[in-house]
Amino acid sequence: MDDDRSAQETVLSPRSRFYHPRQLTRRHAIALALAVIVLISLCLYGWHWMQWRQGHVEENDARIEGEMVTIASRVDGWLMSRPVMEGDRVEKGETLASLDMRATRLQLAALEASIAAADAQIQQYMTQRETTRKTNQAGVDDARAQVDAAEAVVASAQHQVTLAQADFDRIDALLKSRSISRQAWDNAHSTLLQHQDELREAQAQLVSRRADLADAAAQFGQIDVLTRQIDVQRQQRKSLVAQADQLRQELEDRVLKSPVNGVVDKTMADAGDYVQTGQWVMMIHNPDEVWVEANIKETEIGDVEVGQPVRISVDAYPDFDLRGKVLRVGNAATNQFALLPSPNPSGNFTKVTQRVPVRIALDRHDARLKPGLMVEVSIDVAD
Repeated sequence: MDDDRSAQETVLSPRSRFYHPRQLTRRHAIALALAVIVLISLCLYGWHWMQWRQGHVEENDARIEGEMVTIASRVDGWLMSRPVMEGDRVEKGETLASLDMRATRLQLAALEASIAAADAQIQQYMTQRETTRKTNQAGVDDARAQVDAAEAVVASAQHQVTLAQADFDRIDALLKSRSISRQAWDNAHSTLLQHQDELREAQAQLVSRRADLADAAAQFGQIDVLTRQIDVQRQQRKSLVAQADQLRQELEDRVLKSPVNGVVDKTMADAGDYVQTGQWVMMIHNPDEVWVEANIKETEIGDVEVGQPVRISVDAYPDFDLRGKVLRVGNAATNQFALLPSPNPSGNFTKVTQRVPVRIALDRHDARLKPGLMVEVSIDVAD
């Protein structure tokens, strides 16, 4: 009997220890405490998350942006050389590609020769004008001297006529009173006629000399003709110079140079290709001038302001801690920049939340930040 009781106690002992009321209460208390702690932690985490979420605007529709410069040809021609390739860093003003210049250089040489010929022609006309001016001036001076001499002769002849007329008048009066002989009257009358003839001859000579002076003065018109020819040559020279400048500009356009310090992103033409005007040859960008472009929902854009701090995480580099600040808030939603409009002729309308672009300036630059990389932003709008 004792053996049966002992065996029963041995069998019942483990079960009695597992379901002991005191031990069961303790386990329930511990489980309940853990559940309460977890619940409180979740509540605290949720409360903190809600507080943080109310003070931040998060967006994953964001990417690294940069000024992508497209290098295109301004003229047609064969691409002779392209000394850079994708990934090369280039300096501002460095030659990126060059087109065939042979025909343009020959045209420029011909124009420069024409300009030199025009300069020589202008110089010849100017020399001829100066020679003509001096020759005409000498002729005018000589003719004016002849006129002055003729005027003096006329004046002398006029004086002689006046004296002879006075003598004749006196002798004529004496002849009427029979105080002088007829021969004396004839001599006085002959002298008067002689001096009158000399006066008329001197006057005719004066007219001739004045005509010579007018003819010499008229020769100055040749100077005006030469001056107009010089002006015509100068205008033609200006036209040639403008054409030469245009060809020099074309020569410069045939050398494609980098407008910025940057890196070559993509090349579209190789040496030997025929490039047309406006055709893309390559694309470059300045890696030191990049930013983040985030498209914020219109329901959250009201809290975003310029100058707010931003935390940025780059998908390609999860451990890369990047900070920035809001630089500009867009003035129009992104749907306004669509190439194809979205009309609604049927009248059915589905409201879609639009997005507004926000530019974010980076606090520091890193070579790993490449245009097009996706990022996630968190804008602190608590203040």
